Amino acid sequence: MDYIDRIKELRRANNMTQVELSLALGLSGSAYGLYETRRRHMDIDTFVKICRLFHVTSESLLDI
Repeated sequence: MDYIDRIKELRRANNMTQVELSLALGLSGSAYGLYETRRRHMDIDTFVKICRLFHVTSESLLDI
């Protein structure tokens, strides 16, 4: 399991759709969808926003 899988789990555990999460992050739905399908690498700013939104550490998402 990698950090993308952990983010998906957090999103689903919080009953959020990809579109809802993308709006919370200030992204388009398609842009966020590319992250979850691994067609685009997530930039660090988006990663940090996700950590803050879900109140998790970067270490926990990266499994460090």
